[in-house]
Amino acid sequence: MKKRTLFIVIIVASLGIYGVWIPVESRDSSKPKENLAAEQFIQKYLVKGDGRIQTDLLDQKDIYLSETVGLWMDYLLEKNDNAQFRDTVDTLKKYFLTKHYLVAWELRGNEKAPANAFIDDLRIMAALYRAGEKWNHPVYTKLAENMEASLLRYQTRNGWFVDHIDLESKYQGDTITLSYIIPDGFEQMQSLPEEWKSQTKQLLVGAPASSRGFYPKSYNTLSDKFSFDTEVNLIDQFYVGYHRAQWNGDVEPLLKFAKSAFAKEGKLYGRYSLNSGEPVVAFEAAAVYALAILMCLELGEHDFARQLYHSMKEMQQLDEGLPYYGGYTDVYSEDTHTFDNLLALLAERKGIDETIF
Repeated sequence: MKKRTLFIVIIVASLGIYGVWIPVESRDSSKPKENLAAEQFIQKYLVKGDGRIQTDLLDQKDIYLSETVGLWMDYLLEKNDNAQFRDTVDTLKKYFLTKHYLVAWELRGNEKAPANAFIDDLRIMAALYRAGEKWNHPVYTKLAENMEASLLRYQTRNGWFVDHIDLESKYQGDTITLSYIIPDGFEQMQSLPEEWKSQTKQLLVGAPASSRGFYPKSYNTLSDKFSFDTEVNLIDQFYVGYHRAQWNGDVEPLLKFAKSAFAKEGKLYGRYSLNSGEPVVAFEAAAVYALAILMCLELGEHDFARQLYHSMKEMQQLDEGLPYYGGYTDVYSEDTHTFDNLLALLAERKGIDETIF
């Protein structure tokens, strides 16, 4: 009996040594995932030596956005890149964060904008909460708690969060843009009154759709009225659709429009008429496809997500013999925007992780 027990122990130990029975995920769970082509482009052409990410390659090379910081954090979490995330937090604290733990929405050189953008503060706060838990790093959690406290103190009016505030005077706007409502941000908050979260959730999932399947742009917290844009930006629409889906809201009207428009033209344009549902511009945007993909992944619409992914990838520069490899950019005009690259990168990462692409 003792010999048999000893034999089993030796076999198990051997299997452990050679890794036969240990899942690959457990061995590599601490390692970042592979660098996708769009990340290579961002790292090579858009990330400055001080860690800030410029907005484009042309006239906005010295403009940096809090939007970029938040989306980059989201991607690094998906990639499991602790080291780059840590560097991004340092950049956030050094350049964007105010003494009241609010985030300037833009930097022009080293000059901070006088206002914030709620969506960016909310996204960054949520990313810090998730990173604190993911990597067992209480410093991130503490920073997120400080940001949450400031949002609750300065960014709310009668239980509603508003789009922006003046960073000095704390003067508030009156409206909340529906695409600014990120469910994960509200779910991550630890001190948010439940009734405030419930009324915001109901606002997002209960917002009415137009006859063409479009959602309102914003809600005025004083007049209790929704506003629609006459020219509908699909980036706003797919943000709303993605976030509604995350809170189990009905997205069928927008999904129906997207499928119909894509089937008709073989592409999605940037803006459409609210009344006619026809395109009013002739350009596509990687960010439009990326957000539509994220919405479809959330809805389980995998076939449509793959079609959109194919169209998005056609916009990417994948010739290694030319400049700007990996970027969603035109080689000759150098026309690109960090927003498009980051959202496309995030959508591709999620689709790969879910084995959809």
